[in-house]
Amino acid sequence: MFSTKSIGTRSLCWFLALLTLVTPNSQLIAQEAPPIDTTYLLPQACVVVSLRPQAMFNSKVFKMMPLEVLQAASVQYTGIDALQMDQLLVSVEPPGAGPPNYTVTLGFTAPVAGKLHPEITKSLEQQADSERPHFKNPKPLEPSLYFPSDNMILATPEATLQKFLAGGLKATESSLREKLLTAADDDLYVAVDFVPLRPLVNMSLMQQPIPQELQHLYMAPDLVKAVELRLNLSHPGTNELVVEANNAEDAEKLEQLVIKTSDLMIAQVAQQIAQLKSDPDPVQQAMGRYQERMILESKSALMPQRDGSRLFIFRQTADQQEGEMGTLTATAVTGILVALLLPAVQAAREAARRIASINNMKRIMLALLNYESATKAFPAHASYKDDKPLLSWRVHILPYLEQQELYNQFRLDEPWNSEHNKTLIAKMPELYLDPSSRWQPTEGRTHYLGVKGEGSFLNGTDKGIKMKQITDGTSNTIAIVQVNDDRAITWTKPDDWEFDAKNPMKGLAGSMHPGTSHAGLADGYIHAISKDIDPDVFKKLLTIAGGEEVEVP
Repeated sequence: MFSTKSIGTRSLCWFLALLTLVTPNSQLIAQEAPPIDTTYLLPQACVVVSLRPQAMFNSKVFKMMPLEVLQAASVQYTGIDALQMDQLLVSVEPPGAGPPNYTVTLGFTAPVAGKLHPEITKSLEQQADSERPHFKNPKPLEPSLYFPSDNMILATPEATLQKFLAGGLKATESSLREKLLTAADDDLYVAVDFVPLRPLVNMSLMQQPIPQELQHLYMAPDLVKAVELRLNLSHPGTNELVVEANNAEDAEKLEQLVIKTSDLMIAQVAQQIAQLKSDPDPVQQAMGRYQERMILESKSALMPQRDGSRLFIFRQTADQQEGEMGTLTATAVTGILVALLLPAVQAAREAARRIASINNMKRIMLALLNYESATKAFPAHASYKDDKPLLSWRVHILPYLEQQELYNQFRLDEPWNSEHNKTLIAKMPELYLDPSSRWQPTEGRTHYLGVKGEGSFLNGTDKGIKMKQITDGTSNTIAIVQVNDDRAITWTKPDDWEFDAKNPMKGLAGSMHPGTSHAGLADGYIHAISKDIDPDVFKKLLTIAGGEEVEVP
């Protein structure tokens, strides 16, 4: 399935999180908006962002934030009090032959000229002949700093700055200027003229193909004309995300694309919920039921609304921030936010388990290497008596895993399933269990098996191989592998993993860690092996002296 961990999704999560704060009883404090200074708005800008930081800082919402920390840090590291910033305006032109041109204008309620921390300007060249403070950046694509007034900072490439100072660039020519001026009261306003960006977006989609499930989105860039976002925290106002299509017909097509994509995302989240509900942990089951309830509550409340050529992805007027509609919106936004964050939470849990599994294998490989150093050979796949295998190598490396006491409890002259040795199966060290497993350590199932077979790390005899026998190189030879739950074995049993030419990845990549399986190389390094690895390459990595030239992909 497609991933929801993209930058766009995370941005949407933050946007929705903020929207939940603007719902009923938020006790917003109205603050008169200063006029927007568009002097340094790029005339060909296709993206503009206007932000009223001080108004947002003074809102009830931000009163619970660590503003004192932000203030102290900004003064210490920049020399300027961030809480005094009352305006931020960004404009970006569409990229041409090189990176896009841009301007960033910062307005403050108190003078900032001459207060910048020396660390910020040390790589810049101060222009002594300039009427206003001017720090030139010798790198043409990075911003120079200019102070049009004591309370304002302009950051833009030097060439762009010079054009503004010479009168060659006029903000009044910008097609987005009027929209920007009408949004002076908004705490956050973003406007995107999408038409000049279409070639770039389409090219990016061609270079980085999207998953099969989202192929329908290829047509979206050609339908979009503009995008607008409004957000208000300091006073009752409209909060909305609007996509303007070329015409009413294209708006209808966009609406269907949004609904289809939303359904796909909800379907993916439903799979995550099903996994939680089937988890043996009651807390995880409860989390699954909660996610399911929130999805059901919010699914119908945040459907896109179409008005002619405009498609409202989300819209909440000042009147709707109170009463039942506000409560419904809060519930809907919370549900969608939870739905979007769930895959990220699950991914974080999987990442933690993957790291823990890698650490388990590192400790096992270190024990094998210490065993070899002490005995001048790696352990055989099992100890033998009368030509019959008794106990797995996993038992015999216990002293090198700081498990000497457990090792001493085994009767080494008896098989793994003797009456006495069977009682020790439940004492399996937890590091032999993959953290993503459904098994419990007391069940004695391990996921870490040696590679067994003629010419492999474990040759199936009572003789362990010596380091000098690994002529293919220890960094190109797989010693142990991590298998799936259905292939996990009793840890004391002399059983391991053997290569199947008809199904090279049999028992490996799949259920434990999506798409990959971990492998321990003979030099102690742990490597992720993709389920799509070339079978011939994989087979060569399983031999110790095959004479093949191969590297771990």
